Amino acid sequence: MLLAEVLGRVWAERQVPDLDGRRMVLVRELSTSAAHVAVDLIDVAAGNTVLVATDDAAQTATGGAAVDAAVVALVAGADQLPAERSSR
Repeated sequence: MLLAEVLGRVWAERQVPDLDGRRMVLVRELSTSAAHVAVDLIDVAAGNTVLVATDDAAQTATGGAAVDAAVVALVAGADQLPAERSSR
């Protein structure tokens, strides 16, 4: 699982049927700043801090869809966020 910030939405011109009707967002890992596209299962907004499931956990969360990242939780707080995020 990854702790990430939502940067915004992503739209596809064409996609596999597993993604039909699913919203996608661009997220940035707080620990590494790596960017990922994730299926948004909880309707998050840009600027939100979220928990992202990856690999098999993402597929399970989406009911078996062919995805490798899925937003599964909106983070309300944490004891300590990575320094890069907390300095903003």
